[in-house]
Amino acid sequence: AVYFALARTRFGRLVRAATQDREMVGALGVNQAILFTAVFALGAGLAGLGGALQVAREPANLATDLVAIGDAFVVVVVGGMGSIAGAYLAAVIIAEVKALCIGLGVVHLGLFSVNFSKFTLVAEFLVMAAVLIARPYGLLGRPQAAVRSIAEPEDPIRPATPLLKALGAATLALLLCLPLLAQSRFGSPYLLILGIDVLIAVIFATSLHFIMGPGGMHSFGHAAYFGLGAYGAALLVKWLAWPMGLALLAAPIVALAGALLFGWFAVRLSGVYLAMLTLAFAQIVWATVFQWENLTGGSNGVIGIWPPPPFDKANVYFLLTLVLAVIAVLLLRRFLFAPFGYAMRAGRDSPLRAEAIGIDVKRVHWLGFALAGCVCGVAGGLFAFAKGSISPETISVGRSIDGLVMVLLGGIQTLTGPIVGASVFATLQDMVMRQTEYWRALLGAIILFLVLAFPQGIVGAVAQVFGKGRKGQMP
Repeated sequence: AVYFALARTRFGRLVRAATQDREMVGALGVNQAILFTAVFALGAGLAGLGGALQVAREPANLATDLVAIGDAFVVVVVGGMGSIAGAYLAAVIIAEVKALCIGLGVVHLGLFSVNFSKFTLVAEFLVMAAVLIARPYGLLGRPQAAVRSIAEPEDPIRPATPLLKALGAATLALLLCLPLLAQSRFGSPYLLILGIDVLIAVIFATSLHFIMGPGGMHSFGHAAYFGLGAYGAALLVKWLAWPMGLALLAAPIVALAGALLFGWFAVRLSGVYLAMLTLAFAQIVWATVFQWENLTGGSNGVIGIWPPPPFDKANVYFLLTLVLAVIAVLLLRRFLFAPFGYAMRAGRDSPLRAEAIGIDVKRVHWLGFALAGCVCGVAGGLFAFAKGSISPETISVGRSIDGLVMVLLGGIQTLTGPIVGASVFATLQDMVMRQTEYWRALLGAIILFLVLAFPQGIVGAVAQVFGKGRKGQMP
């Protein structure tokens, strides 16, 4: 029925036309708001039907949303965007592969034995990674045509204004005074714990923004590099008894190795295909950590990773985290205003023109992807010692989504956006979590309100209010 509606009816022709050139369809008198609202409602209705049918197989739970959306994305991307036949074929292939893994169980191959049942957790992502590497547009998909955009052109990124530098210096001074405030009668030692969480979130969000904003590479699996850094540091302490300093130095190196490997494949794609391939790699890392119990501890994770003196004191560890956060933010900002950053943005805005003037776009984006993963590994290493333990949740899809929310909440078109977005998100999450057991719903409602109130992000909205939203003045 959906295929017939899209291929044989006027409604389907309008949807396909609006997808390619929404402005022209509007000029012909079509109400785009009603058209796309109808498409959204149809998709939501079909999703509800699928959920109702799923209840007969297994009970509903709080993880149903992430599982369902992950499977749906995989099926659509493997089949090819816009191909209903491809989605059907992909669904059949993925379902049969998972069933085959369960049916094979443990297979003995001479001196080795392979437990195929463990691959059920990541079977669809292995299929997706293999398909996208071989066929970047899916099984039955076609190369994406150029889509005409009606969005306003993005302002170029400019160096920080004197006012912004003054605000940054004032903020840094306040953070340096936070240990004193926490020890005073007006403060609380918990302020330092919250401050450490916020600074780690800032490093995580800033590294993700580096590839999403200036690089134009949207990632659904950035938590992989956060987890690689965390597990790299924790396992070196647990198994090799490395000191914290060396473990923190190794964390970004481990994340860099993973980003170099995964990025080499990812940057050859674009749009949703690139984003889904990053998700596939992140899920492969998560499954490896979850099931390699002898090394990673499986679902129990790694415990007892506490910093040695004097870093076992909250104020000292906070200052260490602050120093590394400042270095990470300034380093990424410096790269953006170097020739490398201009080349990366040129490849984002116009790959053909960038290639024509001699820029190797894929190589530049690959190095940018690796650099973001390396900085993200710093956040992972700090997280491991701050919490004293880590688990596979460190690499879960939920953490990647949190990073996306931080970047979008602050503003993807601004350099200070991820810093503000991460700070607001981490603080809100902590405050709401301690107020009610329904904190997830309340936090979601607050974030929804902020996104609707500030479509360009908090920083973008503030810049417009103070008259700095004009061209070349976005912070």
